[in-house]
Amino acid sequence: MGSRLAAFLLAAGLIAVGAEGVGVYLYAGDVLSVSEGQVYDILKGAPFALDRADKPTYPLSGSVTDGVLPLADAVVSADGVSVTTGQDGLFSLSEVPIGPVTITRPAYLPATYDFDGVTLTADIALEPRIVKAIRIVPEVAADDAKYQNLINLAGVTTVNAFVFDTKGDYGGGQIYYDSQVPAATSAGLVAVQFDVVKRLSEAKAADLYTMTRIPTFLDPAYAKAHPEHVLAGDWLDPANRDAWEYPLALAVEACTLGFDEIQFDYVRYPSGQAASQARAAGKVPDAAGRTANVKAFLAEAVTRLHPLGCAVSADIFGIVNAIADDQGIGQLLEEVTIPVDAYSPMIYPEQWSSGWFGLKPPSSHPGELVTGVLNASAPRVAPGTITRPWLQSYYYSGKQILAEIAAAEAQGHGWILWNSPGNYSASGLPPATG
Repeated sequence: MGSRLAAFLLAAGLIAVGAEGVGVYLYAGDVLSVSEGQVYDILKGAPFALDRADKPTYPLSGSVTDGVLPLADAVVSADGVSVTTGQDGLFSLSEVPIGPVTITRPAYLPATYDFDGVTLTADIALEPRIVKAIRIVPEVAADDAKYQNLINLAGVTTVNAFVFDTKGDYGGGQIYYDSQVPAATSAGLVAVQFDVVKRLSEAKAADLYTMTRIPTFLDPAYAKAHPEHVLAGDWLDPANRDAWEYPLALAVEACTLGFDEIQFDYVRYPSGQAASQARAAGKVPDAAGRTANVKAFLAEAVTRLHPLGCAVSADIFGIVNAIADDQGIGQLLEEVTIPVDAYSPMIYPEQWSSGWFGLKPPSSHPGELVTGVLNASAPRVAPGTITRPWLQSYYYSGKQILAEIAAAEAQGHGWILWNSPGNYSASGLPPATG
């Protein structure tokens, strides 16, 4: 409080400064016990509240980084006023009162900076959120008991996140919740299986980070309803920006419903028969064009979702993490990891043939296979992008799953477990600590 304002209010008998154990007499004759140094409004018998305009303020500027690189889209807030960092990670606030300044940014842990009004610049480093997740399939999300069992499991293990399937892929591409996206409702693509708002609320109450996996360019149901957006077979054309709008609309809706992160799966060109058909029709660009289209889609997703507070991640086909080209699907690692906050290489040891990384067969050496893939991909991942592999949680014992997890964590990464029926056991998860 400014000295002139305080003097005026004290002289007018409108406030009093208390001392420990001393009572302040109110106009009605009551005595209010106050703490030492606390300013009270005598008329109200309550701590004195200053309007924002009465508080002394100071300029504050600085940067937000991940400890090394600048972070764009970080929101710096003080006393109800917020600014967002640009690509340079810089921010500037002109009127900041003494007190806490909060910093939030998708995919990173929030931070608080205690502004003292003396140091007028601040360089703030945020810590990446290390996700340790299990996949929630719609059949489990639809069952109260099964879903609660997984929440209970998270409580006794290091699991701190759920990845929900809210949209199908090879199964038809239906939406599993009550979506209001016009393209979904008009084509009859909504097949409600669970109450997504309820499930998100329960996950949040358990302090779990929430993600949804959205299959993107593989979409049998939408492809049938909109053949003008089709590349070949059940695949949408990544070069057709009109075809982007449906998965992006679902992503925006998911974010507004309360998900913390949107993960795009099948964000690539097809392989196999669909790829042959597309190439025969002359609809597949060269490697640079394929990668540019996938990268542009992910960049557009970030543009739309970051302002809503959602992180953006992408699932990357396993083999492209170990081979220095896009394997015909537009996922050149050096490029497609640039726009996203996190990327998830799909490392399922059973899918690697004998001899990879000297392992025969790789499926019998899950930890070593995970280490080999992560070592191969690390120099190629865009600086600052968080690595968070999908790991195999089927056909394996708890010991084998733990070997995969240990390999990921040894390099400072989180992880996500893939299990098609959604069955998980404490024997295949690290126990909670503390």
